[in-house]
Amino acid sequence: MRLSNGEVLLRWPLAQHIITAGWTYTDGSAHNAIDLRAAVGTPVYAAEDGTVDWLQAWDGHTKTGMQSYGNAVRLRHAAYNGGTLQTRYGHLSKVLVAYCQAVREGDLIGYSGETGNCFGAHLHFEVIYKGTRRNPLYWLDADFETASAAVRAHLGSYVSVARPAAEAALQTLTIGPMTAGDVATFRNLAQQLAVPCTAAQA
Repeated sequence: MRLSNGEVLLRWPLAQHIITAGWTYTDGSAHNAIDLRAAVGTPVYAAEDGTVDWLQAWDGHTKTGMQSYGNAVRLRHAAYNGGTLQTRYGHLSKVLVAYCQAVREGDLIGYSGETGNCFGAHLHFEVIYKGTRRNPLYWLDADFETASAAVRAHLGSYVSVARPAAEAALQTLTIGPMTAGDVATFRNLAQQLAVPCTAAQA
């Protein structure tokens, strides 16, 4: 979401926001991303409107290089302060989007998993700005928890984006999987109530 002051407020890519690894790992080594708690099959959503500019299908055994991401998606968003802004979603069990596909903020793009180089299911989430990975917490609001005090100590430096008051009152309800008929029913209900609705057929 682009705010009136020009800042970017990304949507959390999961319905629950529990960080299990911060900008650095608890041993102090570089992570350059955040990990979010997610069981295999947890829905993963686009953090902002964008276009799929990179996809990867894991080969099932390699855990080095780009294959360390496992099944993964990268989205390119509108430019921010003159630079390219991208988000990457790694270790997915299933990808639901295609290369060059346009997506809207909140669209279902895949399901979390444990592919690539990881020890247990979770979502690896990155923000790439001007070609360099940056702390995602600079572009997210403060609505999160950490799995432990040790994780909190390794979030890195950041300033959360303040959610506009009009947006703060909104809540997200995730229902699914859904049939095409159920999707149509919920879209119609949302239109009648003038409530934003993002629906994807299972």
